Amino acid sequence: MNRQTKPLKPYHGVIVLLLTAVCVFAVGPALSSRMGLYGTFFSELLMLGIAVGCTVLFRGNLKYVFPVHKPTFPGLFGTFLFWMGTMGIAMILTMVMTYFFPQQVLGTSEGLSYAFFSVPALVSILIVSVTPAICEEAVFRGVVFNSFWPIGNKWIVIVLTGCIFGAFHGSIWRFLPTAILGMAMAYLLTETGNMVYNMLFHAVNNLLPLVLLFGLQWVTEWVYSTDEAATYTQTSAGGQVYSLAALGIYVAGTGVALLLLYAGNYLIHMGRKGYEGKLFGGRRKKHLYILIGVSAGCFVLGCLLVIAAAAAGTIGRMMH
Repeated sequence: MNRQTKPLKPYHGVIVLLLTAVCVFAVGPALSSRMGLYGTFFSELLMLGIAVGCTVLFRGNLKYVFPVHKPTFPGLFGTFLFWMGTMGIAMILTMVMTYFFPQQVLGTSEGLSYAFFSVPALVSILIVSVTPAICEEAVFRGVVFNSFWPIGNKWIVIVLTGCIFGAFHGSIWRFLPTAILGMAMAYLLTETGNMVYNMLFHAVNNLLPLVLLFGLQWVTEWVYSTDEAATYTQTSAGGQVYSLAALGIYVAGTGVALLLLYAGNYLIHMGRKGYEGKLFGGRRKKHLYILIGVSAGCFVLGCLLVIAAAAAGTIGRMMH
């Protein structure tokens, strides 16, 4: 990844983070309380202004701090697969936290759901998906990432910027999954030198909650279409069956996620010097075999848990 001749310094990133914190935790909520989701839109634009304005003030090179180049189709598709894999890992962590802290985690989601439906659908997509993919990336994977790059170790920078990104979401219950997503986006930028890919990752990730809200509503109506099913689900046994099935789905999904991460990582590197030309080739076949074994094990275990949950549910309904 090309770097400017005089890169930004770490204290430049700290200054931008302080200004962004004021925007996120003070200005943003004030605007949102008066303007709803439209206030979030203006606070996102303010973050973009902070990132670009500070870069100019610090005499940074805009084309290196915000590297935007024409993407390739393998890179775009690889980014999508990489997002799917990362999301699979983040979702199982969310499920574990939901199991132990259901009210806190679900309470955060409910607040977000209300905000999404407070404006027209297209406006919600623009504000929730598109705008953060540009404005937040300019701050965290633009100025902050570049200012921390002189640290010298790319993995330290990736982990550090990911954790900062998670902390800025203002919820301890969302920190770990969001930090993992932030690390994945930082990795994409590190490996490709093109912000288009991590912007796409961010946009698709933020679009997912909107899609799930409609999808889950339809699934809920279909699953609980009969009074008997609803009555059984409300019982303690029904809740345990549902939890077991959900666990099985996420465990199986983790196995798939690992393979998606591998495939996505291959595609974003396709055609670059120093990387193998075959998806399952190379000198590190031992690592690949371990990955396939772990993935297959997770998938089989997850399927067995779902089957066990289905069997337990059938027996429970018969007894009920």
